[in-house]
Amino acid sequence: MLVSELREVLKKYSQDDLKLIIAEMYKSMPKKMREDKDTDDLIKDVHGYLKIGKIEKALTKQVSIEELKPEIELFIDYAYKQYYFAPNSYVHKRERPKWRFIVKQYIKDLQTFRVESPEGKIATDLLSKIYTMLSYACGYYIFNTENPFSSVGIRQTELLDIVIKRILGNGIDRESVKSAILLVINSDVDPETLYSSLINSLISNLNTTDFKEMAIEQSLKIKEEMAKSMIKVRKSTSYELSQYKREEMNNMLVEIIFKLYIELCEYDKAIKYFRDNYKEYDKEVTLYVLLQHLHIYGLKDYWVNVYENAVKSRIKPRERLEETYRYIKENDMLPEDIYM
Repeated sequence: MLVSELREVLKKYSQDDLKLIIAEMYKSMPKKMREDKDTDDLIKDVHGYLKIGKIEKALTKQVSIEELKPEIELFIDYAYKQYYFAPNSYVHKRERPKWRFIVKQYIKDLQTFRVESPEGKIATDLLSKIYTMLSYACGYYIFNTENPFSSVGIRQTELLDIVIKRILGNGIDRESVKSAILLVINSDVDPETLYSSLINSLISNLNTTDFKEMAIEQSLKIKEEMAKSMIKVRKSTSYELSQYKREEMNNMLVEIIFKLYIELCEYDKAIKYFRDNYKEYDKEVTLYVLLQHLHIYGLKDYWVNVYENAVKSRIKPRERLEETYRYIKENDMLPEDIYM
């Protein structure tokens, strides 16, 4: 049936019948086809979808990085200034909801540039800035959503992985590893993502002993730099906020170093480093977080040893940890459910 014939046939149906037809057609489409054709975006915002569709056709030729760079940088500047969220004279009200289609297209276009090419390096930098912008939007309203990654149809960990692979794609050295670590620890997360998931994405891209050791070295350096800069922070009026954020970043760095030591099978070193450097006002919370990590790695004997040493040090574990300890003693194995 031709499209013109389809339109003619549809005229005879009521609104309820049309809803039924659309629902049945949607169900009959394979999931991959729906994703490839962006069917969900079409349903959510047909006019925005059609506009982007025209842009996509216009960009089927190789997109010029010289044209994309200023366009993306202007978009990011406008986004941080909340021009896609609050009333302003720069972005018209009817255009603001279309930001997600624009960002989705930018992410697609930038991945077409080969990592090792001069254009690819610019594209990687722009992708990193887009990731950072979307991450920022998880903590502050710059778009009309609390889940910006979902709005552009990509998981936060997926986009982070794309960016890290590109950052490290020209050869892993100290500078590229440091950039990847900073990208992770400066992130805010959406409602579907844990900070640990971002850290795992970083570590999965460090696939040799040398790279892991390099990442430990760079994480320690970043931690030192943060400690030195605290002198300036204490003199600022935003000390409380900065203090909280820095402690959060510190704990992410500690988790990165801990997990890298675990990956290198340096278990005792990992545990000692975590206990000495993880910042929590309550030692029991530090114990709980550490035991969670050991549980995930399946390190039963180390779990028991850490627990028993904590009790000897007069730390009172929460009931959940006491139950887990009893289970291990009775069954000589870790329970499957980490949250038992």
